[in-house]
Amino acid sequence: MQATTTELYIGQPAIFGDMANPNKTGWIAQLKPMAGRVFTIGANGMKKQLWRVTVVWEDSTTSEVGEEIARPWIARAGTHQVDAKGSNEVAELLQKAQQAETVRRQKAKDQREEREREISEWRDSIRDKIPADAKAVIVAEFESNESDTMTDYFATSTSKTVILAFSRNTRDMFPEMRKAAKNYEPTAYLADADADAEHREKYSMGAGYYLKASRRYSDGWKICKRPITGNSNDPAAYIPFGEWAVPDGAPFATAKSNPASAKAGGESEAEDAGGFTIEEHTHTKRLFQMWVVSPKERASREVFSKWLAKAKERKGWYSRKWGNTPAGFAFKCPDEAKAFAEELTK
Repeated sequence: MQATTTELYIGQPAIFGDMANPNKTGWIAQLKPMAGRVFTIGANGMKKQLWRVTVVWEDSTTSEVGEEIARPWIARAGTHQVDAKGSNEVAELLQKAQQAETVRRQKAKDQREEREREISEWRDSIRDKIPADAKAVIVAEFESNESDTMTDYFATSTSKTVILAFSRNTRDMFPEMRKAAKNYEPTAYLADADADAEHREKYSMGAGYYLKASRRYSDGWKICKRPITGNSNDPAAYIPFGEWAVPDGAPFATAKSNPASAKAGGESEAEDAGGFTIEEHTHTKRLFQMWVVSPKERASREVFSKWLAKAKERKGWYSRKWGNTPAGFAFKCPDEAKAFAEELTK
């Protein structure tokens, strides 16, 4: 053996142990003087580190650590009575490990470049499909539970991502997520999932707003919304790599029902209905389409009360003016709106 110090030498055995590798055996392959003044603080107080220790393991990997980290490994090897190796044999093991590391790094580089190529091709294929007025994308992710309760570790991994739809806003709206769920058969069940599927976790360590039929750490599909914004001017850079399930001609989860006559912002041209006008608008909070019947002239309180009663009979309500949406009697069904206006003009 090549003795470098009274305690550490080339070929000295070591055993590393954790849950993944309970008894990983190796030998000291190199001892280098520690550069600069390096100290560690432990149970025995502050100690100066004199040596940088390289250990070559039996699985052709290496570890380069300070001597105080290596000493417990050496002590463990002593209790297991692991034999030391000669310097020539350890040198061969180190050379083999270094060659294996070169192969691993090259493989990782090739995989990284292949992944970058796939992502580049993906972005090129979807760039022209992204609506110009889209501010967010709605995606579905299949999550697998990776938690280990024995070690208090909780996490999930995503094995598949599907692009479902786009949105003209960045607000987390569950009606949007539910509608988008219908665009992909495996997630269609989430459109009618119970209210418990609507997770609101916008707090420290939370997962934000998402739609999932089970708890956070579980196997299953999750639908969430991601903003299309950042430092890049390329909107495709914010669309995750995955499968495209956005319907042709209807990219938005709250698509306008009459795009030929619709104006920017979700409203349609006003339709004349005698003493009233009828306009189609999008509810700004719940993101459903509604038809607003607005009187051309102001009515008395008594007449207004009668109109409101008749609107409620048709499951309508009175909506105050908000942004580009005029004040008037709102209905979810265009036929009800027209029938309401006709009834009042008789």
